[in-house]
Amino acid sequence: MIILGQSLSNKKSKLGEFLVKSSNQKMSLRFHRRTNSSFESFSSTDMLKLSGSNSPTSSAKVSPNKSQESFESKQIRDFSSLLSSPMINITRIRSISWAGVPSRFRATVWRLLLDYEPANQSIKKSALEHKRNDYFDCLNRVYSETQKKLWTSALKATQDQILRDLPRTKDSRFRSKEVQDIFERVLFVWAVRHPASGYVQGMNDLLQPFFYVFLNEQYGINSIEELSNFDDKEEKLREIEADSFWCFSKLLDGLQDLYTRDQPGLYKMMEKLQQVVARVDPELANWIEEEGIQYQEFAFRWLNCLLVREFEMPLLLRLWDSYLANSAAIANTHVYVCAAMLTKMAAVYHLKGESHAEFVIKIQQAEAAAWTTTDMDEIIAQAYVYEKMFSQAPAHFKNSNSLPHFPTGK
Repeated sequence: MIILGQSLSNKKSKLGEFLVKSSNQKMSLRFHRRTNSSFESFSSTDMLKLSGSNSPTSSAKVSPNKSQESFESKQIRDFSSLLSSPMINITRIRSISWAGVPSRFRATVWRLLLDYEPANQSIKKSALEHKRNDYFDCLNRVYSETQKKLWTSALKATQDQILRDLPRTKDSRFRSKEVQDIFERVLFVWAVRHPASGYVQGMNDLLQPFFYVFLNEQYGINSIEELSNFDDKEEKLREIEADSFWCFSKLLDGLQDLYTRDQPGLYKMMEKLQQVVARVDPELANWIEEEGIQYQEFAFRWLNCLLVREFEMPLLLRLWDSYLANSAAIANTHVYVCAAMLTKMAAVYHLKGESHAEFVIKIQQAEAAAWTTTDMDEIIAQAYVYEKMFSQAPAHFKNSNSLPHFPTGK
């Protein structure tokens, strides 16, 4: 549970105004973890030490006596050493990725974490070429002008839904026609290959981080508009498109029940989120229940889109570093991250005293640009503590009869 060390003098209407640090308005966040029957208090610096010493990143822990710059330098050295090996140690890569991946290595590391790029570097080039060609072969089989004439009404409906969603893509850098065409192809091919779920609204958001990372890898740029001066633009865009498709596919392989009919996985995650909040902050959970607030009202987008719409791209990529470090357990980790985010926002906003409407509005109107790197580190660290707390005490989830269950739409 997060508590506010020093209350703010004036209640603001947006999260950004609460998070602004100034000389006369500072917040000291302290975190709590349960030890037996009581909570032990420790600061955000202690939290980073805890997550470093007990998490998968034990060798990448942050000492309170070292600056963030020193930590980042160590991360760069560690990744550089590991990635220069002819046979990359994936276990070690997963371990240190939990604490964040330097941007210069992120594309390679994400491909490795998602088992798309082989650890054996002697076959890397041929393996990636083979997978990229596979994607375009599949694209030609389902998306050529000849094939479009043979589309069923279901396939036409899929394309229509994708085309309706793409203009709503959060980041304006992905709204150019060239990018939208790439996204349309990737999402359509994925939908054809996964008929059990097909395309589901929100999947376009999950594609953005991959496209951004691979674009940045190829050119060191952040938007496609900067590509005009490159001679090999078409070839590189093909690689970016194929890599985005395969990594997007690998991500969704572990999240399939979030998007199948009635989205059973999503409602399981929402129920678990409610259970976690009830245990780590009973006062907040009770207040939410008393006000008649449904978790769907504020958490549906968080869970469905992996927080893509809640953070600016640099912080989102930092969060996804931790997610992909243990890609087989993203759904589980994501619940704890959402719980940590909710308890933090409740403390900063003083949400327990707000009306039903104000509670939901303030969460929905939180500005992505207001969050800082420190905020993200604290959320990830708190989520780690929550996850460890419950993994060591699974009985917490056994007695949930008093908690309402979410409808599955069946």
